[in-house]
Amino acid sequence: MTAAPAAKQEAATHYQRGISLYKDANYPAALTEFKAAYDAVPSWEVLFNLGLCQRRLFQYGAAIRSFDRYLAEGGAKVPKDRRTAVADELRQIRELTSTVAIIVKGGPAKVLVDGELAGTTPLSELLLLGPGKHVVRAERDGCSPDEKIIEVVSGVAQALELDPRSLTAPGRVSIDCTPAGALVAIDGAAGVACPTELDLAPGSHELVVEAAGHATQRTEVLVQPAQPRSVRIALAPVVTSKPFPVLGVTLLGGGAVVGGVGALFAGLAGGAANDVTALSRTGGTWDAKAAATQAAGQRNNVLGWTLIGVGSAAAAAGLVALLVDVSKPVQVTVVPSTSGVFVCGSF
Repeated sequence: MTAAPAAKQEAATHYQRGISLYKDANYPAALTEFKAAYDAVPSWEVLFNLGLCQRRLFQYGAAIRSFDRYLAEGGAKVPKDRRTAVADELRQIRELTSTVAIIVKGGPAKVLVDGELAGTTPLSELLLLGPGKHVVRAERDGCSPDEKIIEVVSGVAQALELDPRSLTAPGRVSIDCTPAGALVAIDGAAGVACPTELDLAPGSHELVVEAAGHATQRTEVLVQPAQPRSVRIALAPVVTSKPFPVLGVTLLGGGAVVGGVGALFAGLAGGAANDVTALSRTGGTWDAKAAATQAAGQRNNVLGWTLIGVGSAAAAAGLVALLVDVSKPVQVTVVPSTSGVFVCGSF
């Protein structure tokens, strides 16, 4: 089918622009112009120029396809020198490149190499990549893309496996605890004994871990689609204690001592009273000594009973303080721990 004059003119314009850009080493722009020329008029001659640009842009697989089509479609019309040039280009490409087999798990997925679309799986042929590092990415609708960096060495073939994961697939979470046997409650559900393994939906989940004699631990775990995760939680032990009842013991002991001293003085007062009574019964002479004994007894009596009253009051207050201390709640002290919550996973 003969191309229209306008299409031929458009193709010629793009072709000449491509030649100029190629001479200036602006290979991306030259490739764009040569593609536009081929789209306007699909001529086998342009395939040679496409192959040259692709070769310089390290698009080795595309360059080989362009050169192969150039030879196949041109057939006998391809000049000898061009055949020699194509053979030389293909030789250089094969010396520089390595084949990479791309395996993508699951259904069809787009494969991108260094941001450029290489095709949709299953790929019809191996990728040809030049030496160096390349980013290979597999994308599938409804899945999180899988991306890996590979390093290619000339002449060394390799294979790469990619696995885009479903955005709704659960992730398996392995939970280990210290102490063993602690109860793990997830998102408010009933607790299960640790260690345990659970399949959790993608997203954030709250873990509450409890064990007798240990401080309760709460933590958030983020689960990625179809990604395994392990969580290790170490609970800090707690120590229960009650403070020594200093006030109660002091008042009670002090009251007993003061009351004992008061009882001593009261005893002395009783002894003086007995002496005065005996003197009166025997009809002895009441003199200054007897008067002094009586006065001393009265003083001791007042002091003794005062001390007994004070001691009794102090002892009663001490007993009340002890009862108050007994009713106080137990103090809980968390023992510092060098370990805590550790979360890891494979990505």
